[in-house]
Amino acid sequence: MSDIIRKLPDHITYLAIEGVIGAGKTSLCNLIAYQYNARALLERADENPFLTGFYKDRKSYAFQTQVWFLLSRFKQMSEAFVQQDLFQPATVSDYMFAKDRIFASLNLDENEQALYTGISRILEPAIARPDFVIYLQASTDILIRRIEKRGRPYESNIDPGYIDALNHAYNHFFFHYTESPVLIINCSEIDFVNNPQDFEDIMQEVISMKSGSKYYHPMGSVPRPAPQERKDRPR
Repeated sequence: MSDIIRKLPDHITYLAIEGVIGAGKTSLCNLIAYQYNARALLERADENPFLTGFYKDRKSYAFQTQVWFLLSRFKQMSEAFVQQDLFQPATVSDYMFAKDRIFASLNLDENEQALYTGISRILEPAIARPDFVIYLQASTDILIRRIEKRGRPYESNIDPGYIDALNHAYNHFFFHYTESPVLIINCSEIDFVNNPQDFEDIMQEVISMKSGSKYYHPMGSVPRPAPQERKDRPR
């Protein structure tokens, strides 16, 4: 094994990874942090006491859930960027603070959104903006299968219709996102956790990209079922 320590390009000191629930944000965040000697900043979703209730009854728990996430992310990011680690100069997070706008627009009513927006506008200027964003994009069917496979108890009541709406909202958000360079990756047919080449291909795209936005549709490495032989064809 090589002793060479890899690091992110100098222009990327804060890389954020985004995507709908089940896209693989945390897995990719941990991989990049480990392979590139960066600090991993992970969202604490499982600490939200309102989340289980939210997935059972979104209307009743939406505002509490949203405000908890907003304040939790603000506290975590404020503390994380007060002093940079000299031995791990780059930070990789599995969320970006601005993502809250997506959920707020989808889950809150008019009055709740007005109150939420007022709080968010006070907090957001104090939060560091990512130097680079990776948006992991996948089909709704793929996302639902991944959510079911990982089997988190508080996600057991997720409505597939909500995931589909969230998927559309994310796509709309990143179609218009211009605050940082963004690499949009179709990850439906790749496995960057178990296939090192998939991971290396992603990182090559990150390292070579300097500005703007780019859509990356990699060649699929996820094996597909072999086609069934037709029985109605004469031999």
